[in-house]
Formats: sequence, C-alpha cells, structure tokens
Amino acid sequence: MQLNNTELRQRILIPCLIGNALEFYDFTLCGVFLTILGKNFFPATSEFAVLLGGIFAFSAAFWTRPLGALVFGYIGDKFGRKVALSLSILLMGIPTLIIGCLPDYKSIGLIAPCVLLACRLMQGLCTGGEYNGAAVFALEHMKIKPGKISGMISASCVVGAVSATLMAYVVTNFLKFDQAWRIPFLMGAGIAVIGFILRRRATETIEFLHKQKINRLPFFEIIKKYPTQYMLSIAAGAFNGILSYTLFGFLNIYLTKYVGVKTTSSLFFNTFGLFAFMISCLVFGSLADKIQAKNSMLLAGLLAIITSWGGFLILQTASDLGIVIGQILIGIGVGAFVGPCHVFLQEKFTAEVRYTGIASGFSIGMAITGGSTVLIMTYVLQYTQMLLAPAMYISSAAVVWILLLLKYNR
Repeated sequence: MQLNNTELRQRILIPCLIGNALEFYDFTLCGVFLTILGKNFFPATSEFAVLLGGIFAFSAAFWTRPLGALVFGYIGDKFGRKVALSLSILLMGIPTLIIGCLPDYKSIGLIAPCVLLACRLMQGLCTGGEYNGAAVFALEHMKIKPGKISGMISASCVVGAVSATLMAYVVTNFLKFDQAWRIPFLMGAGIAVIGFILRRRATETIEFLHKQKINRLPFFEIIKKYPTQYMLSIAAGAFNGILSYTLFGFLNIYLTKYVGVKTTSSLFFNTFGLFAFMISCLVFGSLADKIQAKNSMLLAGLLAIITSWGGFLILQTASDLGIVIGQILIGIGVGAFVGPCHVFLQEKFTAEVRYTGIASGFSIGMAITGGSTVLIMTYVLQYTQMLLAPAMYISSAAVVWILLLLKYNR
C-alpha cells in the first residue's frame, strides 16, 4: 500500500523517532546516574571504585549490542522491519522497568549488581536492532531528501537524552528522597509500551516486500559480497561510539572530576552540547542531500579534529561561558558525523541484507569503542592528568576514519 507524505510522517517517521528517543533516554539515564547506580548497586570500597562500578554497568550494554544486531537484523531481513522494530522497543522497556524496581546492594547483596548488569545486557541486545533498524525502515519508506530524514532520526536522540538529563536535574534538585532516581526509569518503561503500539500500526516497506530471496543467512551473504561495505559500517560505528559517548557520557565526569564543576551545573551545561548536536545533525544531514553522503562524512571527520581540540581547550577555562562554548563545539563535531551516517550506510547494502549489514557492523564498532571510551578517557586522565587527552583520542580516531573513507569508499 502506497502512503502519502502525511501518512508516512504519522505512521513511519514518528514511531522511528520515538524509538530512537527512548533508546537514548535509557542510555543517557544510566550515564547521568552513573554515580547513583554505583553507590546503590556496587560495594563502596572507595569513591573512585564506586564511579568505576557505575561506568562498568553503563558499558555492559555494549557487549551484547552486536549479538542483538545479528538477531534483530536476521528478523528484520527475514520477517520484516516492522516485526523486528516492534519487538526491540517492547523488550527494551522490560529491563528499564526492572532497574527502576531493583533493590540495592545493601538489601540483596551481590544479586543487585548481577541483575543490574543483566538488565544492561538486555538493553544492549535490543539496542543492536533498534537504532539502525529504525533508520533503515524510515529511509526505505521516505525517498525524498534522505539526508534530511537521516538527520532527523539522529537528532531525535537528543529528545531522549535531554529528557533524561532534565529528569536527573529534577531528581537531584527537587525530589529530596532517596529512591527518587527510580522514577525516570519507570517512566522509560511506560514510553516503551507507547512506542510498541505505534510501531504495530506501521506499514512494511515496499523494498522489503519486493526484495529477492537469498538461500543463506544474511550475515554470510554480507561476508561474501559486501566485505568492504561491512568494514566501513564497523568503522562508522566505532567512530560514532567515541564521539557520541564523549558527549553523552564522559563530559559530565570530565567537568565534575577534573574541571571542578558541580554535578547539577554540569548537567545544565551538557544540555548546550546536546542541543548543538541536534542542530548539527539536521544541518549536516540536509547537507548530505546536496554534496552526497560520502563527502559529508569526510567533512565530519575533519570537523571532529577541530572541534575536539577547540572544545577541550575552552572547557579548561572553567568559566561558565567557556564551558558553554566548549560543549557547543563538541556537540557540533558529534552531530556533523552522526547526522548523515544513516543515509551513508543505507547506500552500502541492498534490501536483502541491509538491516543485518548496517545494524551488526555498526554495533560491532560501537561495542569496541562505545563502552570503552568513557573507561579509557577516565583512566588516562586519572593517571596522567593530561586534560587534552580526550582531544588526542578523538582526533586520532578521526584520522583513521578519514583514511579508511578515502581508501575504501568507492
């Protein structure tokens, strides 16, 4: 059934945006509540150990993300994008609900961190099929200005991230009881149910319905026919992980632990970086429609070098204006890459293996760097006290991305 533009927005784009917003709401919750999760669910041998415990729980979701991408990618390529996305968003809400209800370490001992880690692993499993799958679904439906659509899907992540950050701010400042941090997690479970209902009403894509059948599993088809494209999807996920979780996870630690900013102020300042990211996604996504996605992705690599060095240099001033400018610069660098990334990857695979190829490759890259970036940057800063170490890490990754893009993107 052919849908008009209004129906496409209502039945396709909106459910995709809600799903991405929910994913980043859940992930950002665990990022902004790192310290609280560490205190509640891990034994407190030292302040630094508690922080590492929270980071460990945050990072756990990346371990199962590639497996989830393979599972949901297979479902999406075999049984339909709609089926995979409906399952992923519903299952994402279950561990979020459990975290919101889970007794702490003092109440049930080691069971608490074990269940928390299991929930994060389940979230990672679902995220592997959610983030890229939603973009595949939307872009197969909406052919006009795909770069703009890619930017909108990426920008929707900010809705979830800002919502999580604002909830953390409210909980920290206005809800003065110990268990208030649980409320945002319970809300996330409710949003998942709404997303599931909306996705069940969506229409399957024509590209999936008309795709050719393949005899082997999609993953093996990819390895045989699309090895270069698959490598680029892994590289894109890896660089995305470094950029995104510097902004979404690491900057709060950087400002509070190494620049001397209060936690509440850090959360407030981070919203400037998030909004800069959102606007940059829209701008550079739209730019991809004019200069082609591959050129936009090359430009993003160059910008990442400039904005990371400029951003971390200015953050060190510790002035309110300097921190705002630094956050904005880093947010622009992240959004410039993330905005056109979906449409760039969409062009690499045919419909028969697209869901699996994009989701599993991207998730492998994210598993390598997304969960490790916060840990690596925190460790390096702890032992070297080099405040520009994060900029060095980002710019090195940017150089690798640029070289791979120039060599293999034909």
